[in-house]
Amino acid sequence: VQVSKRGETFHGTATYFHPASEGGPIGACGPRENDNSLVVALNGPQYGKMSKKSSWCGKKIKITGPHGTTTATINDACPECGHGSLDLTPVLFKKVVGDYKIGEGHISWSLL
Repeated sequence: VQVSKRGETFHGTATYFHPASEGGPIGACGPRENDNSLVVALNGPQYGKMSKKSSWCGKKIKITGPHGTTTATINDACPECGHGSLDLTPVLFKKVVGDYKIGEGHISWSLL
C-alpha cells in the first residue's frame, strides 16, 4: 500500500476505541497504547495487509473534526473502518469530535 504525499486530504468517519480492551495494549504498528495515547488506528483499505506492519506506521497526521483539530500518530489498524476513516483513542475523540455519546463524527486528515 502506497503512502500518500503530504498535502493530500482524506475524509471519513471517526470512531473511538479503548486499546487495552479492544485489540490489546500493543498496536498493529508495535508501540504500546492506551486511552490517553495520541494515536489512531488507520482504516483497513489504507493500512494494507493486516498481518504486516504498514508503511503508514509511525506517520504523524493532522485531524480535523466538528470539535477541533489536533495531531496524532498512526499506530494501529482498524480492519472494519472504511477508506479515509480513523479509529481514535478516547482522548483524541474528545478533542476532535466531542462527547462520546455522539459515537462518531465526520473528519478530514492529512500527513504532516
